[in-house]
Amino acid sequence: MKKILLVCCFLLCACSTSYSYVEESPFTISNWQLAVENRNAERYELAYQYYSNALSSARTQPVILRLKSEMEALERTIQAMR
Repeated sequence: MKKILLVCCFLLCACSTSYSYVEESPFTISNWQLAVENRNAERYELAYQYYSNALSSARTQPVILRLKSEMEALERTIQAMR
């Protein structure tokens, strides 16, 4: 009886500790890298396009927020250049 109870507890614990991992799209990562490279090379308009492409395929909220933040900073830079 103890063994059955122990097995049931183990199975319930195993079910409750399942983790989900959402991998970011390779399209997002490659466009983000291109955006950073172009931003560092002072090609701001092209960098903005790559950020936009990365944002359109982003899957996770932290990445979406980070991309939006970087795009806003880039918009301010572009406005200051005009």
